[in-house]
Amino acid sequence: MQNKNFTLYHKIYQLIKIMYKTVKNFPKEHKYSLGNEMIGLAWECLDLTILVNNLPNEQKKIKIENLSVVFDKLKMRLRMGQEINLLSVGQFSHINEGYLLEIGKEIGGWLKWAKKAGGGVIKEIFLWPELLVVK
Repeated sequence: MQNKNFTLYHKIYQLIKIMYKTVKNFPKEHKYSLGNEMIGLAWECLDLTILVNNLPNEQKKIKIENLSVVFDKLKMRLRMGQEINLLSVGQFSHINEGYLLEIGKEIGGWLKWAKKAGGGVIKEIFLWPELLVVK
């Protein structure tokens, strides 16, 4: 049986490769702004996946929540790219159906596990420059 964490890692890794190929065709005005942001967020998702895999179970919940937020930010930027015609409908559809939906399901499952294992929901989460701070 294949390890689910490896599947998530592999899917994000493949997404990053596609993002590089896609962003290189963006017009210069978007390549170094929106394009770089998308690639950076995808790398951050991969980094957080690796981090979570190496944390003790009791420390995973907040980082999985962080991963979920970063992934949501990536999805919104990809959607913006499609809406302003940087990505064709076909490109966006391929990325969405081939990667985003599956990655989202796996992160959601991981988050569900973490909340169950962690004993509840965090009361307040404040987003402060790319970090989740729990209060």
